Amino acid sequence: MKHALLPFLFAYLCITTTTALAAAMSKHILVTGGNKGIGKAICQRILEQYPDTCVILGSRNVQRGEEACRDILSTCNNNNIAKDRLSMVQIDTSSDASVQKAAEEIAQKFQAAGVPSLYGIVNNAGIGWGHTFEQTLQTNYFGPKRVNAAFGNLLQKPGGRIVNIASASGPMFVAGLQDSNNLKDVLSFPLKAGLTLEDLDDIARGYFGQTDYNSDGYGLSKALLNAYTVIYAQENGNNLVMNSCSPGYILTDMTRGMGASNPPSKGAECPVTLLMEDGVATGWYYGSDSVRSPLNVYRGPGDPPYEGE
Repeated sequence: MKHALLPFLFAYLCITTTTALAAAMSKHILVTGGNKGIGKAICQRILEQYPDTCVILGSRNVQRGEEACRDILSTCNNNNIAKDRLSMVQIDTSSDASVQKAAEEIAQKFQAAGVPSLYGIVNNAGIGWGHTFEQTLQTNYFGPKRVNAAFGNLLQKPGGRIVNIASASGPMFVAGLQDSNNLKDVLSFPLKAGLTLEDLDDIARGYFGQTDYNSDGYGLSKALLNAYTVIYAQENGNNLVMNSCSPGYILTDMTRGMGASNPPSKGAECPVTLLMEDGVATGWYYGSDSVRSPLNVYRGPGDPPYEGE
C-alpha cells in the first residue's frame, strides 16, 4: 500500500516544488491602497495580464484587504490565477512604524520563500479633500517616500520599478499659483537647479499647522510628489525606473458625486503600463493616456506630449 502511494507523493512534491520555484522567480509587486478603487483594479490588471507576477496588496485595514483579495480571485478573467500569486500586507503609509513593520514582514517572507527581490512598487495609497495640510501631505507626499525608503533594500537593482500615483491636480495647482510665487518655479520642469529632496520636505512641512481654506492640500501634495519623482529618479540613475502618473478622472469613493464616470479599471491602465512594459523612460510625469506631461500645466488625454528637457 505504501509503495502504491509513492507515485502520488512524488507528483505532489513535484507540483509543490514547481509552484514554489515559480513564485520565487516571479516579479513581486507591492501595491499600496490596494483594497479598493484604482489600487484594487491595478492589482487585478497585473494578475490577469502578466502571469509571471505575484502581487502584494497593501491595505491599512486587514479585514478590507483580505476581502479585496477574495474578491479579486473570484472575479479575475483568468481562472487559472493561483491563490499564491496574491497576498496581503497591512500598511498605513502615513505611519513610519506601520511601513517599517510591513517591510520587515515582507523581507522575512521573501527570505523564507527564496524570493530574491521586489520587482516593483505602486504607491497608490492616498487621501483626497477635506483634510488638514499635514494629514494630506503625510499620506500623499511623505507616504510614498516612506514606502520607497523602507522597501529600498528589497527592490531589484537594476531593473526595479516604482510608480507614484499622482493626479492632474498637481499640474493644475502649479498653474494656479501667482507668477510672483516662488513655488511656481520650484515645482515646474525643468526643476530649479540644486533643488533637493530635503528642500521639498521643507516646503511640505512649511504648510503644517496652516488651515487649508481653499482645499489646496491635495494639489500641493501631488505637485510635490511629481517633483520628488524627478529628483529621486535622477539620483538613482540606471538602478531603477521611477515615474509618476495621473490615473485619470476615475469614479472612486474620493470622487463620488463630483462627476467622475470612468471605472477604476480605466485608472489602472497607465500605472500598469509604466510598471510592466518595455521602453519606459524614468523621472517623468505621465498623463492618464500614458503620454509624458508637464508638471505645471494640465495636458489632456490626446493632446501632444510634453517634449521639454
